[in-house]
Amino acid sequence: MRPLAAIIVLLLVSACAGIPSSGPVRKVSEDGGLGESSVRYSPAGPVAGASPEQIVRGYLDAMLAFPTTSRTASAFLTPEAAKAWNPAGGVRIYSKTEVAGRVPSTTGLDDPRGVSKGAVDVRLGFREEARLDRQGHYVQRNQSSSSTFTLQQVDGQWRIVNPDEGLLVNEKFFTDYFRSFNLFFFDRPGRRLVADPVYQVVGDQLATSLVTSLGRGPGTDASASARTYVPPLKDLRPSVPVSDDGVADVEFTADLGGMGDSARDRLSAQIVWTLRQVPGVDGIQIVGGSSPLTANGRGVQPISSWGGYGPSLAQARAYAVADDRVVELHEGKPTPVSGSWGKDARGAALVAVSEAGIAGVLPGRGQVRISDRDGGDALTVAARDAIGPHWDPDGTLWLVDRGVGGTRVRIVEGEKQRLVDAADLAGRRIDTFALSPDGTRYAVTSPTSGGQIRVGAVLRDARDRLLGLGMSRRVRPTVAAPRSVSWSSPTELAFLARGRSGVQAYQVSIDGSATSADLTGGASLPDVGAVALAIGTGETPELWATDSRRRLWFLAARGSWRLLEGPKVTALTAGT
Repeated sequence: MRPLAAIIVLLLVSACAGIPSSGPVRKVSEDGGLGESSVRYSPAGPVAGASPEQIVRGYLDAMLAFPTTSRTASAFLTPEAAKAWNPAGGVRIYSKTEVAGRVPSTTGLDDPRGVSKGAVDVRLGFREEARLDRQGHYVQRNQSSSSTFTLQQVDGQWRIVNPDEGLLVNEKFFTDYFRSFNLFFFDRPGRRLVADPVYQVVGDQLATSLVTSLGRGPGTDASASARTYVPPLKDLRPSVPVSDDGVADVEFTADLGGMGDSARDRLSAQIVWTLRQVPGVDGIQIVGGSSPLTANGRGVQPISSWGGYGPSLAQARAYAVADDRVVELHEGKPTPVSGSWGKDARGAALVAVSEAGIAGVLPGRGQVRISDRDGGDALTVAARDAIGPHWDPDGTLWLVDRGVGGTRVRIVEGEKQRLVDAADLAGRRIDTFALSPDGTRYAVTSPTSGGQIRVGAVLRDARDRLLGLGMSRRVRPTVAAPRSVSWSSPTELAFLARGRSGVQAYQVSIDGSATSADLTGGASLPDVGAVALAIGTGETPELWATDSRRRLWFLAARGSWRLLEGPKVTALTAGT
C-alpha cells in the first residue's frame, strides 16, 4: 500500500466510526515480515468536555493502537475501572458499529462500586464477526451483539465505569495486524508435538505473547488429547526479549533442575517449535532458576532443534485407480505401482496407499481387501457401505463404513481388527474421513445441512493406546457445499466446494478463520463438476481432481489445471 493511500484509508475508517479526534498515523516501512500492515497508529486520548457518546467512540478507537498498548484506552476509564480492566482477557472482532444516545443509568442506585446517581448508559451495537479467547483461539460468531457502557463524571469529565474484559477491534485492524501461529503441545503419550492454531498481534511483543499463551496450557478443545511440559504461567518471567543477534530469552522463576531429562527435552521442544515462527529469531535460550536447558550441549538452542518430535516428514503422493490399476500420480503422469495392485485393482471403488500397504474397497462397498505394498499377505475384511480406508503415520489402517446401526470406525492391525469409540460420528452420515499427517486429528464431511466439515481429536492414553475419537466441531468455510476433505497441513484442510465458477478447490484452517484459494495459487478449475481432490506434497506440490465423467485433472505449482487424456479414474487419494 502506498503511504498516502494507507493514511487516507485509515482516516476514512476512523471517520466512519464517528471518532471525534485521532492521533498521528505514520508508515514506517514498506513491507512487514509477516505481511502485516506497516502503518502505525497512535490514537488520541479523551478530549476535555467530550460527551459520553464521544468517550465511547474514543475508547473504541484507542483499542486500535499499533504497536498495541492499552495505555490510551485506559484513559477513557475511571481510575477504579482502569485498575480492574483486563485487556488481555480476549478479543472481539466487530463490524458495523452504532453508538446510541445516552440514557440515565439505573446502575448506580444500589451499586456497591459507588456509581454516581448522575451516571448515564450508552449502548454500543455492533456485528460480532469472531472472538479470540485469551490464548488467541479463533471462534466464529457472525451475530448481532451489543455492550452497554455506564459512564460517570470524574473531575467534571465523563469516564467509563464498566469496560468489557478484553479488547474490541474492527475487522480491518484484525486483518492488518493479527496473524495465525501455532502453539505446540504434546499428545497424551508425549510422543508427538501437536499444533494448536491461535491468532496473535505481530510486532515486538510477538515472542512474549506466544510463550504467554503456551504457558496457559492446552485450550478447552485440546485438553482431552494434549499435555504440556511448560511450567505454569505464574512461573514465567513477564517478557521474552529477542536480542539483536536473534536469540529469544525465555526465563522461568521455577528451577527446572528437578525435571527429568525427558521432560526437559520436551519443554525445550515446545518452546523452540513455537518461537521458530517469530521473524528474526534464530535461537532460543531457556533458563529456569539456575538451570539452563540445552540442545546437544548448546545453551542457545537453534530453531532447527527437536525436529524428531515434529509432524511426519513423509511426503504425500497422489494415487488413483485408473483402468482398474492402482497408479501413482507424479509430475502429471500416472505410473502403475509395483506388485499385483498395479496390474489388477479388482474394480476398487476407493483406495488407500501407504508404505505399510494398500487397501481397496471392492465393488459394492461390502468388502475391503488389504495387503502389503506388493499385494502379498492379503486380507479381506467385511464392510457395510465403506466410505474409504485411511492409513495413519504408524501404519495402522482405519476403516469407516455405514449401516443400519450408523457410522462405525475400526482399525486393522495385522490380522486383528477392533472397533474404535466414535460416538460422535455414530449418528452422523459421513461422506469422507481423513486423518491429519501427524495422526492427532480427524476430519469428516457430511451432507447434513447442505454439506459440513467437522474436525475432532484422536484420543490416546499415556501409554499411546488408542482410546477413540473425540467430539467433533464444525468448521465453517465461507463457501458452499464442502466435500472431499483432506489435510494440506496438520492444521489446514483442503476440500472441494461450490464457488462462483463451479466446484473449486479451497483451503481452510481447522478453526474456520480463513477460507482461501491459496491452495491453487488462484488457478480456477474448469466447471466440470469436480468430485474428488488429492494433494501431493513433494518438493513441488501437486493437486489432482476427478470430475463427474471420471476424468483426471492436474495442477502443478504456479500452473493451470489441465486434463489428462486417457484412462477413466474410479478412485483418487493421497498417500505415502
